[in-house]
Amino acid sequence: MADSSISVSGPVAIKSDSNARVAYELMSHISGWESASDSDKRKRDYWLKLYWQCYQAASGSSLSHVLQQPRQ
Repeated sequence: MADSSISVSGPVAIKSDSNARVAYELMSHISGWESASDSDKRKRDYWLKLYWQCYQAASGSSLSHVLQQPRQ
C-alpha cells in the first residue's frame, strides 16, 4: 500500500537515462538530420526501425552491427 504521508513542496524533475529514453532522444536527434523524405518520415516503419537501431546502440551494440542487422 502507498504511503500517503509523502508531500512535494517544489518543482519536480524526472530524469531518466534508461536505454529506452536514450534511444528516444537519439532517434529524435537523428530524424532531424537524416535526409529521408517527409513522406518516408511519416511512415510507421521508418520510426520503428530508427528507434530499434537507436535502442540497440544505447544497449551497447556496435554501430556496424546495428546498421547491418535487419529489424524483425
